[in-house]
Amino acid sequence: MSRSGKLSVDLTPEQLSQVRRIVQAGEFGSAAAVMREALRNWLHRRALHAGPHGAGHFARSLEARREAHAESSERVELMFDAQDAKA
Repeated sequence: MSRSGKLSVDLTPEQLSQVRRIVQAGEFGSAAAVMREALRNWLHRRALHAGPHGAGHFARSLEARREAHAESSERVELMFDAQDAKA
């Protein structure tokens, strides 16, 4: 039996628009599916950069993105299947 959870995510208006366009285009069945795939890809990239030198660079890159996206955002409520996030 899979466990599900609820997660709130703040997205910029442009990010939210992109997610909606992706779903409307039929690439994914829902916004939650887009976010699950994004998480899978991020975790994969993180694992690839987990070496002694890559981890620090990856962390600095994430911090730079956080600072760049410190603009207004819209809260999105997503339902996800915890099993899907373990990819």
